[in-house]
Amino acid sequence: MSIAMAQFLKSHGLVRNPFIEEEAQNDKVFEELLNQAGYTFNHQAWDKFFGDPPGRGTSMIFGVKGSGKSALRLALEKNIQHYNCEDQHQGQGQKRILLLHYDDFNGFLEAFKRKREQDRRREEAVTLKDFGLAQHLDAILVCGMEALLKDPDLQLEKLEQYRRHDLMMLMAFYVSGPPDRYNRIMASLSKRLMPQGLIGGFFNSLKESTAALLSLGLLPLVRGAFYRGVARSAEREILVRDRNAKDVQRALRSIPQGYLKDQDVKRTGWRDDDDVRRLFATKFIDVVLSLGYQQIVVVMDKVDEPSLINGDRERMEDFVWPLWNNRILQLHPNLSFKMLLPRQLYEAVRKASSEKANEARFDKQKIIYPFRWGDKQLFDMMSARLRICREDPTDPYPLDQLFASVIPQREILGALDKLRQPRFVLNYLYRLIAETCAQADQVDDEAVRISHEVFYQITATIGEDIKQYYQTLGESPE
Repeated sequence: MSIAMAQFLKSHGLVRNPFIEEEAQNDKVFEELLNQAGYTFNHQAWDKFFGDPPGRGTSMIFGVKGSGKSALRLALEKNIQHYNCEDQHQGQGQKRILLLHYDDFNGFLEAFKRKREQDRRREEAVTLKDFGLAQHLDAILVCGMEALLKDPDLQLEKLEQYRRHDLMMLMAFYVSGPPDRYNRIMASLSKRLMPQGLIGGFFNSLKESTAALLSLGLLPLVRGAFYRGVARSAEREILVRDRNAKDVQRALRSIPQGYLKDQDVKRTGWRDDDDVRRLFATKFIDVVLSLGYQQIVVVMDKVDEPSLINGDRERMEDFVWPLWNNRILQLHPNLSFKMLLPRQLYEAVRKASSEKANEARFDKQKIIYPFRWGDKQLFDMMSARLRICREDPTDPYPLDQLFASVIPQREILGALDKLRQPRFVLNYLYRLIAETCAQADQVDDEAVRISHEVFYQITATIGEDIKQYYQTLGESPE
């Protein structure tokens, strides 16, 4: 005989299964607990990772898959979202935080590889070692443009003239998406950032026409050639996104030539120039601060997922190392990085040469390792999930209420200690309930509990299951 899982849950006053989700991204139970807890995260590393205001200060977390890194990221993002809403309601408008999601790397890496391979002078195969700091900053600036464009209350009229030129150039270089979207955005920005007005437009047109007559019509040709040269340079030197030079040229035409000449972006050879990108990043920071934000937070996650990396430790290391540069990580007090990284990468930190370590200055970056959970923390976490899923979510329901009274709490804690990671615990509890349902008979209205036979049967297999899981990943749970 057996019972349905719904019967087991109902016997404990549960209206849904607290243990069915293993990914924080889709976990509604976690989201409700997060909202209820004021967007804080119940882990000893939270304060060190979080910062004050939310996101301030660069920090790096190294943890195995399933350890809760994504949950930590979601907690930070929810907190920033709430913080920004509170600021808006209070009418302050000077304390918002701009969040940049740097976690979807496939598009950047594929565009980079494709454009590198088009270089006829290149003889060697393109690898992730070629993706340097300049490319990381280009990709982050793409994310920055998207973050600004999503702001419905972007008050561009606040910007001084030179800041408008900065933003227009950065948008022309880094706005992503298909051509029709790009051209529509740039036309709208040009009207808002570079308004000439009827009289101003008339005099500019008259000025250009007069100069054209005096130069026998050469001025428009020279002007067009200049903007075309800048656009082609940007198309050639920025490798992380595809963009037609003609579209960039059209977008740049509203920016004065003198400004673009001062940026020295028409020349060739700035493809891997870190100094040019630092200049761009500084311009971006200054623009964002001028728009009423107080902090920019770059959240880097999922570095193991791109198809060109596919979980390989050496490729991950090649990809991440250029960004471990103190000149960028500490570039500006109002720019911070939150890096959620696979545990294997900590070996690269631990074994770094003195030259690399001095470049990265890991002592300044708030490194969190190991990122682990204690048995009592996991017990409390699962108890909270049970509570929030009950008919009365205010009534505490400790995890051991699911188990037969003959099973001591210390043995439940011992099993959780072996699992260590929230993902494993969720899977474990789900299996316990499923096996209990398969073996149980519901004969009365009392709660159906996990028997000691089922508990020891499932618990005996978890060690081998975890070992096989990590062997598949090519890492150790220790």
